[in-house]
Amino acid sequence: MQHKMENLPQNRPVVLISGGSGLIGTALANHLADKDCEVRILGRQGKSQPMRDPKEPSARVVEGATPGKITYWAWNPVLSQVDRAALEGVTHVVNLAGAGIAEKAWTTRRRKELLESRTLSAIFLKQILAERPQGAIERIVTASAIGYYPTGEDLAVESSPRGQGFLAMLTHAWEQSAEPLNAIAPLTTLRIGLVLSARGGLLGPLLPVTRLGLGASMGNGRQWMSWIHQEDMVRLIAHALFAPNWSPGIYNAVAPLPRRHLEFMRSLADSVHRPLWLAVPAWPLRWIMGERADLILNGVKASSQKTMDAGFTFLYPDLRPALKNLLHP
Repeated sequence: MQHKMENLPQNRPVVLISGGSGLIGTALANHLADKDCEVRILGRQGKSQPMRDPKEPSARVVEGATPGKITYWAWNPVLSQVDRAALEGVTHVVNLAGAGIAEKAWTTRRRKELLESRTLSAIFLKQILAERPQGAIERIVTASAIGYYPTGEDLAVESSPRGQGFLAMLTHAWEQSAEPLNAIAPLTTLRIGLVLSARGGLLGPLLPVTRLGLGASMGNGRQWMSWIHQEDMVRLIAHALFAPNWSPGIYNAVAPLPRRHLEFMRSLADSVHRPLWLAVPAWPLRWIMGERADLILNGVKASSQKTMDAGFTFLYPDLRPALKNLLHP
Protein backbone atom coordinates (compact mmCIF):
# COMPACT_ATOMS: atom_id res chain seq x y z
CA MET A 1 0.00 0.00 0.00
CA GLN A 2 1.30 3.43 -0.89
CA HIS A 3 1.06 6.18 1.72
CA LYS A 4 1.45 9.71 0.42
CA MET A 5 3.18 12.37 2.46
CA GLU A 6 0.83 15.17 3.37
CA ASN A 7 0.88 18.17 1.04
CA LEU A 8 4.50 18.59 0.14
CA PRO A 9 5.37 22.08 -1.11
CA GLN A 10 5.48 22.61 -4.86
CA ASN A 11 9.22 23.23 -4.85
CA ARG A 12 11.37 20.36 -3.68
CA PRO A 13 11.90 20.67 0.10
CA VAL A 14 15.47 20.65 1.34
CA VAL A 15 15.61 18.85 4.69
CA LEU A 16 18.66 19.11 6.94
CA ILE A 17 19.04 16.23 9.44
CA SER A 18 21.57 16.55 12.25
CA GLY A 19 22.49 13.18 13.70
CA GLY A 20 21.05 11.56 10.63
CA SER A 21 23.34 8.53 10.47
CA GLY A 22 21.58 6.55 13.21
CA LEU A 23 18.65 4.14 13.00
CA ILE A 24 15.90 6.75 12.80
CA GLY A 25 17.88 9.23 10.73
CA THR A 26 18.82 6.70 8.06
CA ALA A 27 15.23 5.50 7.72
CA LEU A 28 13.94 9.08 7.68
CA ALA A 29 16.42 10.16 5.01
CA ASN A 30 15.37 7.36 2.69
CA HIS A 31 11.68 8.00 3.39
CA LEU A 32 12.01 11.70 2.55
CA ALA A 33 14.13 11.01 -0.54
CA ASP A 34 11.47 8.61 -1.79
CA LYS A 35 9.00 11.50 -1.45
CA ASP A 36 11.21 13.69 -3.66
CA CYS A 37 12.86 15.73 -0.90
CA GLU A 38 16.51 16.68 -1.02
CA VAL A 39 18.09 15.43 2.21
CA ARG A 40 21.33 16.67 3.76
CA ILE A 41 22.74 14.74 6.71
CA LEU A 42 25.06 16.48 9.15
CA GLY A 43 27.47 13.87 10.49
CA ARG A 44 29.87 14.33 13.34
CA GLN A 45 33.62 13.99 12.83
CA GLY A 46 36.03 12.81 15.48
CA LYS A 47 37.48 15.49 17.75
CA SER A 48 40.97 14.98 16.38
CA GLN A 49 39.87 14.93 12.75
CA PRO A 50 40.31 18.30 11.03
CA MET A 51 37.57 19.77 8.89
CA ARG A 52 38.14 19.81 5.16
CA ASP A 53 39.30 22.95 3.49
CA PRO A 54 36.11 25.05 3.27
CA LYS A 55 36.86 25.65 -0.41
CA GLU A 56 36.40 21.93 -0.98
CA PRO A 57 32.82 20.70 -0.59
CA SER A 58 32.41 17.98 2.03
CA ALA A 59 29.21 16.58 0.62
CA ARG A 60 29.08 13.02 -0.59
CA VAL A 61 26.20 10.87 -1.76
CA VAL A 62 25.16 8.29 0.81
CA GLU A 63 25.85 4.77 -0.43
CA GLY A 64 22.67 3.05 -1.55
CA ALA A 65 20.63 6.23 -1.58
CA THR A 66 18.85 7.79 -4.51
CA PRO A 67 21.66 9.60 -6.36
CA GLY A 68 21.64 13.33 -5.70
CA LYS A 69 18.83 13.22 -3.13
CA ILE A 70 20.76 12.33 0.02
CA THR A 71 24.15 13.85 0.81
CA TYR A 72 26.40 13.77 3.86
CA TRP A 73 27.99 16.92 5.26
CA ALA A 74 30.61 17.34 7.97
CA TRP A 75 30.00 19.05 11.28
CA ASN A 76 31.48 18.99 14.77
CA PRO A 77 29.33 20.78 17.36
CA VAL A 78 31.98 20.39 20.09
CA LEU A 79 34.47 22.37 17.98
CA SER A 80 31.75 24.63 16.47
CA GLN A 81 32.65 23.50 12.96
CA VAL A 82 30.34 22.90 10.03
CA ASP A 83 30.45 22.95 6.26
CA ARG A 84 28.14 25.92 5.79
CA ALA A 85 27.38 24.97 2.21
CA ALA A 86 25.08 22.36 3.74
CA LEU A 87 22.80 25.15 4.98
CA GLU A 88 22.16 26.78 1.62
CA GLY A 89 18.51 26.59 0.59
CA VAL A 90 17.42 24.49 3.58
CA THR A 91 13.66 24.66 4.17
CA HIS A 92 13.13 22.15 7.00
CA VAL A 93 15.31 20.85 9.84
CA VAL A 94 15.28 17.65 11.92
CA ASN A 95 17.55 17.39 14.96
CA LEU A 96 18.28 13.80 16.01
CA ALA A 97 21.81 14.32 17.34
CA GLY A 98 22.76 12.42 20.47
CA ALA A 99 24.97 9.52 21.54
CA GLY A 100 23.23 6.16 21.99
CA ILE A 101 21.73 5.85 25.45
CA ALA A 102 22.05 2.08 25.84
CA GLU A 103 25.35 1.40 24.10
CA LYS A 104 27.84 1.85 26.97
CA ALA A 105 27.97 1.83 30.75
CA TRP A 106 26.94 5.10 32.38
CA THR A 107 30.29 6.12 33.76
CA THR A 108 30.82 9.75 34.70
CA ARG A 109 32.55 10.28 31.37
CA ARG A 110 29.75 8.57 29.43
CA ARG A 111 27.06 10.63 31.19
CA LYS A 112 28.90 13.78 30.17
CA GLU A 113 29.09 12.51 26.59
CA LEU A 114 25.36 11.66 26.53
CA LEU A 115 24.51 15.13 27.80
CA GLU A 116 26.89 17.16 25.65
CA SER A 117 26.16 15.21 22.45
CA ARG A 118 22.57 16.42 22.81
CA THR A 119 22.86 19.89 24.28
CA LEU A 120 25.88 21.16 22.36
CA SER A 121 24.42 19.90 19.08
CA ALA A 122 21.14 21.75 19.66
CA ILE A 123 22.90 24.95 20.73
CA PHE A 124 25.27 24.90 17.75
CA LEU A 125 22.44 24.07 15.35
CA LYS A 126 20.51 27.13 16.50
CA GLN A 127 23.63 29.27 16.06
CA ILE A 128 24.38 28.20 12.50
CA LEU A 129 20.74 28.41 11.41
CA ALA A 130 20.49 31.95 12.81
CA GLU A 131 23.61 32.97 10.88
CA ARG A 132 22.49 31.68 7.49
CA PRO A 133 21.88 34.68 5.23
CA GLN A 134 19.04 33.51 3.01
CA GLY A 135 15.59 31.94 3.14
CA ALA A 136 13.31 31.17 6.05
CA ILE A 137 13.20 27.76 7.70
CA GLU A 138 9.59 26.57 7.62
CA ARG A 139 9.58 24.01 10.45
CA ILE A 140 11.96 22.27 12.84
CA VAL A 141 11.49 18.87 14.50
CA THR A 142 13.73 17.87 17.39
CA ALA A 143 14.02 14.56 19.20
CA SER A 144 13.52 13.92 22.88
CA ALA A 145 12.47 10.76 24.72
CA ILE A 146 9.76 9.39 26.99
CA GLY A 147 12.48 8.99 29.61
CA TYR A 148 11.36 12.50 30.57
CA TYR A 149 8.35 11.06 32.42
CA PRO A 150 8.03 9.29 35.77
CA THR A 151 7.92 5.51 35.53
CA GLY A 152 5.00 3.49 36.85
CA GLU A 153 1.30 3.04 36.24
CA ASP A 154 0.20 6.63 35.56
CA LEU A 155 -0.52 7.47 31.92
CA ALA A 156 2.09 9.97 30.74
CA VAL A 157 0.68 12.82 28.67
CA GLU A 158 2.67 15.72 27.30
CA SER A 159 1.77 17.93 30.29
CA SER A 160 2.80 15.30 32.86
CA PRO A 161 5.53 16.29 35.34
CA ARG A 162 9.15 15.37 34.86
CA GLY A 163 10.43 12.18 36.44
CA GLN A 164 13.45 11.57 38.66
CA GLY A 165 16.87 10.15 37.91
CA PHE A 166 19.44 10.47 35.15
CA LEU A 167 17.15 9.79 32.18
CA ALA A 168 14.67 12.46 33.21
CA MET A 169 17.46 14.96 33.84
CA LEU A 170 19.04 14.16 30.47
CA THR A 171 15.86 14.55 28.44
CA HIS A 172 14.93 17.75 30.27
CA ALA A 173 18.33 19.28 29.50
CA TRP A 174 17.99 18.08 25.89
CA GLU A 175 14.65 19.82 25.48
CA GLN A 176 15.85 22.99 27.19
CA SER A 177 18.85 23.24 24.87
CA ALA A 178 16.61 22.82 21.81
CA GLU A 179 13.95 25.31 22.92
CA PRO A 180 15.78 28.36 21.41
CA LEU A 181 15.26 26.79 17.96
CA ASN A 182 11.74 28.18 18.29
CA ALA A 183 13.24 31.55 17.42
CA ILE A 184 14.25 30.15 14.02
CA ALA A 185 11.01 28.33 13.06
CA PRO A 186 7.98 26.63 14.64
CA LEU A 187 9.41 23.81 16.76
CA THR A 188 7.99 20.33 17.34
CA THR A 189 9.54 18.18 20.06
CA LEU A 190 8.91 14.44 19.77
CA ARG A 191 9.30 12.40 22.94
CA ILE A 192 10.23 9.12 21.31
CA GLY A 193 9.45 5.70 22.73
CA LEU A 194 11.08 2.35 22.00
CA VAL A 195 11.59 2.21 18.23
CA LEU A 196 11.02 -1.21 16.67
CA SER A 197 13.11 -1.91 13.59
CA ALA A 198 14.37 -5.00 11.82
CA ARG A 199 17.72 -3.20 11.44
CA GLY A 200 18.59 -2.80 15.11
CA GLY A 201 17.48 -0.65 18.00
CA LEU A 202 15.50 -2.46 20.69
CA LEU A 203 15.09 -5.63 18.63
CA GLY A 204 18.80 -5.81 17.79
CA PRO A 205 19.92 -7.60 20.98
CA LEU A 206 16.56 -9.30 21.66
CA LEU A 207 15.97 -11.10 18.37
CA PRO A 208 19.04 -13.40 18.22
CA VAL A 209 18.54 -14.83 21.71
CA THR A 210 14.78 -15.11 21.27
CA ARG A 211 15.27 -17.02 18.02
CA LEU A 212 17.47 -19.44 19.94
CA GLY A 213 14.68 -20.01 22.43
CA LEU A 214 16.59 -18.07 25.09
CA GLY A 215 14.41 -14.99 25.27
CA ALA A 216 13.56 -13.89 28.81
CA SER A 217 11.35 -11.52 30.71
CA MET A 218 13.21 -9.05 32.93
CA GLY A 219 12.41 -8.05 36.48
CA ASN A 220 8.77 -8.56 37.43
CA GLY A 221 7.68 -8.25 33.78
CA ARG A 222 5.02 -5.68 34.62
CA GLN A 223 6.96 -2.61 33.51
CA TRP A 224 5.38 -0.77 30.60
CA MET A 225 6.91 -0.60 27.14
CA SER A 226 5.76 2.33 25.03
CA TRP A 227 6.92 1.39 21.56
CA ILE A 228 6.58 2.64 17.98
CA HIS A 229 7.17 0.94 14.62
CA GLN A 230 10.04 2.51 12.68
CA GLU A 231 7.80 3.28 9.71
CA ASP A 232 5.35 5.17 11.92
CA MET A 233 8.27 6.99 13.52
CA VAL A 234 9.57 8.40 10.25
CA ARG A 235 6.04 9.09 9.01
CA LEU A 236 5.35 11.09 12.16
CA ILE A 237 8.45 13.20 11.67
CA ALA A 238 7.44 13.84 8.05
CA HIS A 239 3.91 14.68 9.20
CA ALA A 240 5.26 17.21 11.70
CA LEU A 241 7.38 18.76 8.95
CA PHE A 242 4.75 19.05 6.23
CA ALA A 243 1.15 18.56 7.42
CA PRO A 244 -0.65 21.88 6.78
CA ASN A 245 -2.69 21.94 9.99
CA TRP A 246 0.04 20.74 12.33
CA SER A 247 0.53 22.77 15.52
CA PRO A 248 4.08 22.97 16.91
CA GLY A 249 4.69 21.77 20.45
CA ILE A 250 5.52 18.61 22.37
CA TYR A 251 4.14 15.24 21.23
CA ASN A 252 4.66 11.65 22.31
CA ALA A 253 5.99 9.44 19.52
CA VAL A 254 4.53 6.14 20.72
CA ALA A 255 1.96 3.67 19.39
CA PRO A 256 -1.55 3.86 20.88
CA LEU A 257 -1.28 0.49 22.66
CA PRO A 258 1.66 0.15 25.07
CA ARG A 259 2.41 -3.31 26.37
CA ARG A 260 3.87 -4.69 29.58
CA HIS A 261 7.33 -6.19 29.28
CA LEU A 262 6.23 -9.80 29.76
CA GLU A 263 3.52 -9.44 27.11
CA PHE A 264 6.02 -7.79 24.76
CA MET A 265 8.48 -10.65 25.14
CA ARG A 266 5.75 -13.26 24.67
CA SER A 267 4.65 -11.52 21.47
CA LEU A 268 8.23 -11.42 20.22
CA ALA A 269 8.78 -15.11 21.01
CA ASP A 270 5.52 -16.06 19.30
CA SER A 271 6.56 -14.03 16.24
CA VAL A 272 9.63 -16.22 15.78
CA HIS A 273 7.83 -19.42 16.86
CA ARG A 274 9.84 -19.95 20.03
CA PRO A 275 8.82 -20.46 23.68
CA LEU A 276 9.37 -17.89 26.40
CA TRP A 277 10.29 -19.73 29.56
CA LEU A 278 13.18 -17.81 31.10
CA ALA A 279 12.90 -14.99 33.63
CA VAL A 280 15.76 -12.80 34.85
CA PRO A 281 15.23 -11.13 38.23
CA ALA A 282 16.07 -7.49 38.76
CA TRP A 283 19.06 -7.89 41.08
CA PRO A 284 21.62 -9.32 38.60
CA LEU A 285 20.70 -6.64 36.09
CA ARG A 286 21.19 -3.97 38.74
CA TRP A 287 24.49 -5.53 39.76
CA ILE A 288 25.81 -5.71 36.19
CA MET A 289 24.33 -2.53 34.71
CA GLY A 290 23.84 -0.18 37.65
CA GLU A 291 21.45 2.68 36.95
CA ARG A 292 21.45 1.80 33.25
CA ALA A 293 19.20 -1.14 34.20
CA ASP A 294 16.42 1.46 34.48
CA LEU A 295 16.15 1.19 30.70
CA ILE A 296 14.92 -2.39 31.16
CA LEU A 297 13.33 -2.52 34.60
CA ASN A 298 11.42 0.78 34.68
CA GLY A 299 8.89 1.63 32.01
CA VAL A 300 6.70 4.54 30.99
CA LYS A 301 3.09 4.19 29.93
CA ALA A 302 2.91 7.04 27.43
CA SER A 303 -0.19 8.32 25.64
CA SER A 304 -0.41 8.95 21.89
CA GLN A 305 -3.77 10.72 22.10
CA LYS A 306 -2.46 14.23 21.41
CA THR A 307 -0.52 12.92 18.40
CA MET A 308 -3.64 11.27 16.97
CA ASP A 309 -5.78 14.33 17.74
CA ALA A 310 -3.32 16.33 15.62
CA GLY A 311 -4.28 14.23 12.60
CA PHE A 312 -1.64 11.52 12.55
CA THR A 313 -2.81 7.97 11.79
CA PHE A 314 -0.71 5.01 12.91
CA LEU A 315 -0.19 2.17 10.46
CA TYR A 316 0.84 -0.14 13.30
CA PRO A 317 -1.11 0.67 16.47
CA ASP A 318 -0.86 -2.87 17.88
CA LEU A 319 2.27 -4.83 18.72
CA ARG A 320 1.73 -8.23 17.09
CA PRO A 321 0.95 -6.87 13.58
CA ALA A 322 3.93 -4.53 13.95
CA LEU A 323 6.26 -7.42 14.78
CA LYS A 324 4.82 -9.50 11.95
CA ASN A 325 5.52 -6.70 9.49
CA LEU A 326 9.09 -6.29 10.71
CA LEU A 327 10.02 -9.96 11.02
CA HIS A 328 7.97 -11.46 8.18
CA PRO A 329 7.61 -8.69 5.58
